[in-house]
Amino acid sequence: MFIHSFFYSMKRLLHDKEQIFWSLLFPIILGTMFYAAFSNLSNSETFHAIPVAVVQNVSETNGRFTETDGAFTKTDDTFTKTIDALSKEGKDQLFESVYTTKEEALSLLENKKIVGILYDETPVALSVSSDMSSEQISQSILASFVEQYNLNYDIISSIAREHPENLSAVFETMEKSVSYNTETAFTDGNTDELLTYFFNLISMACMFGALSGCMISIRNQANLSALGARRNCSPVHKLISIFAELCSHSLIQFGCVAVTLAYLTGILKIDFGNEIGYILLSSLVGCVTGVCFGFFIGTIGKLKEGPKIGLCVGLNLMCCFFSGLMFGSMRMVIASVCPWFNHVNPTALIADSFYALTVYPSHERYFENLLLLIVISAIFAAAGFLAVRRKKYASL
Repeated sequence: MFIHSFFYSMKRLLHDKEQIFWSLLFPIILGTMFYAAFSNLSNSETFHAIPVAVVQNVSETNGRFTETDGAFTKTDDTFTKTIDALSKEGKDQLFESVYTTKEEALSLLENKKIVGILYDETPVALSVSSDMSSEQISQSILASFVEQYNLNYDIISSIAREHPENLSAVFETMEKSVSYNTETAFTDGNTDELLTYFFNLISMACMFGALSGCMISIRNQANLSALGARRNCSPVHKLISIFAELCSHSLIQFGCVAVTLAYLTGILKIDFGNEIGYILLSSLVGCVTGVCFGFFIGTIGKLKEGPKIGLCVGLNLMCCFFSGLMFGSMRMVIASVCPWFNHVNPTALIADSFYALTVYPSHERYFENLLLLIVISAIFAAAGFLAVRRKKYASL
């Protein structure tokens, strides 16, 4: 009888177009909208070479020190060689330089064709425009370059005058890139904050099972539906039929969520991590929680189908809001203000299980969330069974 009720309930649910829309099509549509809205935000801005003009003003006093056969002589093209090296096309290109006169350089700067003007003098000078607020980062890079170049030049010229025998060692030291900091990653996972919206999207899709769970409860109460009246006259044990419906609805809901996950990862290329087995497991448990949650809501009071469905939708949206579907950092805000709420909010637990899989190297937090979801599901299912079983009717 369990198998008959299971397949009959599954067949009826598959013909429910409204439920299929909310469980399958709506999450896919919303996920596509998230992707269209967030895809450009998650891409790092590509660095482009900074366009600059170089004005040469070579004079007798504008000398640079260079080593030739152990002797130090002056040359006028050191700065030019430096600019040419930094303007060479490739991944390390810093400048896009053009050599011109002062008048033409000022014209290019006024027309915003370049970011700054470098004057090949002693010391090297820089001119930028205050009207180019969008190029403040590039202007800062130019200022840092000029400051570092002049500093190195002063050091080399001073040592060349006072201790020329140490100049080779100074060149070797300057060629070395010394780092006093070590970059350490706390996790190898994907820490993109925008992923939290897609985590919450899947948790919302899981919790949409509450709509079908609520209908299970209504269809088993004689005072709320004609089908419920016929079932209460049936010889089939109510516990068996309800349990079969809960299982079939959870399985259908899980199938819809699996399709949504396949669409997000396969078509939109959203990175949910490599642990697909654990992702599907948390989705399955989340779907069970959603169906049991709706089943419990459907047993409350004597409200008709419409108000109870509205209550399910309202509570789900409230849980999704506090989980971070509308505001990504909301779960962190709740954790700082009322930390226990995240441990009883099923939507937050489902989303946090995905987050734990992508960020933490161990699965301790993941299984903690899964255990809490199972406990919540058991409480909702048990409370719903007791509420339905104890209802008696004077006449059917």
